[in-house]
Amino acid sequence: MKADTILGINPGTRRIGIAVMRKQALVYFEIKSFQGTWSRKKLHNIISFLASVLKQYDVTKVTVKIPDTLPASLGFTQLIGSLNALCEHTGIRPRYYTFSEIKARHCREDAPTGVSLMAAIVDKHPELWPEYRREQKNEEGYYHKIFEAVAVARMVRKK
Repeated sequence: MKADTILGINPGTRRIGIAVMRKQALVYFEIKSFQGTWSRKKLHNIISFLASVLKQYDVTKVTVKIPDTLPASLGFTQLIGSLNALCEHTGIRPRYYTFSEIKARHCREDAPTGVSLMAAIVDKHPELWPEYRREQKNEEGYYHKIFEAVAVARMVRKK
């Protein structure tokens, strides 16, 4: 029986973090930026990128990190709707997890933070140390999207 390949997605209308995992091993990760104002073309570019990842890695499961309070922006709504349509087209039912659920699963302390989540993930995936160090120096937060994508991919429990 073939092992599941999981795509973890931290969606956004400007940047998307993705992580591909197989047998709890991190196969690929990336932050992809999409410049410009929101438009149908930008949405198409994002969905085309995700479709290419699904195909290239023969993804069998998709997990998506969503904020605890969903944004009311048109762009985010359209992105999630199009992601649902893409997954439906490929026969995959995406699973959505809030940031609070993700932190609760991976962090040990009572009041987990994004920083403690990154530390927990880098402990499980030492290959992310360079990104972890870069994120510690980055004032605006950039690489956290990778750690959150890995964390959401790890939400799928082994059978």
